[in-house]
Amino acid sequence: MMNHSLLVPFLAFAAAAQQAAPPAFDVASVKVSDPNPPQPAAVLTGGGSVRSVGVARGCRRPNPGTFTCTNATLKMVLMQAYDVKAYQIEGPAWIDSDRYDVMAKVPEGVSPDLVPAMLQQLLAERFKVVAHKETKPLAAYELTVAKGGPRMKEVDAAEVAAFNAAQEARRLGNPPATPPPAPGGRRSVSDMPLGSIGMSFSSNGARTQRGKINMTQLTNMLTNEVSRPVIDKTDLKGTYEIELSYLADQSSASAGALRALGPPPGASAGSDPARLQADAEAPIATIFQAVQQTLGLKLEAKKLPIDVVVVDSANKVPTEN
Repeated sequence: MMNHSLLVPFLAFAAAAQQAAPPAFDVASVKVSDPNPPQPAAVLTGGGSVRSVGVARGCRRPNPGTFTCTNATLKMVLMQAYDVKAYQIEGPAWIDSDRYDVMAKVPEGVSPDLVPAMLQQLLAERFKVVAHKETKPLAAYELTVAKGGPRMKEVDAAEVAAFNAAQEARRLGNPPATPPPAPGGRRSVSDMPLGSIGMSFSSNGARTQRGKINMTQLTNMLTNEVSRPVIDKTDLKGTYEIELSYLADQSSASAGALRALGPPPGASAGSDPARLQADAEAPIATIFQAVQQTLGLKLEAKKLPIDVVVVDSANKVPTEN
């Protein structure tokens, strides 16, 4: 009698767990990337800035019904599956070097919010990923408001509301009409679309990043530059016009990407007056000084508890499609 009474709630629990399981992708293609993909090219634009042109790498949602990764590391896919940053994933070194192409079709009517759980399921099936979550103390930076307060201009609330409405429409598969492209060349921060970040470089190592971004986007940008987690403790909720110029740390992720591009074709600082002028006018400050002097914020090194995903095991070669 006691065994029967215990069996009933167990079966009810099992049924509920089965119902809570996320749906699977309609179809999914997972394969090792071409070892010799097209390489990005460095292009010198007006004003001495350098941009790269080439095939995009990484994971993206071209539309709500499709999830795509091109020449992406397993870590990049894991970031999408667990909604974490790169520094929050630990595992064997190859998950940050070996590259894969993933294309998965989301079933019609399935909420985009379920895609991460569906990705976790796909990774478990194709890569045999076994992972767990834990909290670890990591070397990080805390971003706070400096003495004197923030020095950033807040974007108009109506512009932010229109942008958020357009983003939600895209998420639900009803993208608004695409506006005509803006004229080329260097634009002021006020003319830039919300959420975009523009970057320009000078031959003396100075770098400028500009855009209309919120604090989450700013901390992501700073994390790439300082190669450590940056945790927002400013309590600032708005979207701001950011223009930050500083001397690039040659060990940062974006500096490494620029070095990999090499000099732009035919570029020569000695033969380009516009670039020479941009270099001469570029401020020389560390990113820590620039954040405080320009934005009115402060980066402080600390050991902070960070949630991480630890990959216990995974296969380098995914199972066939």
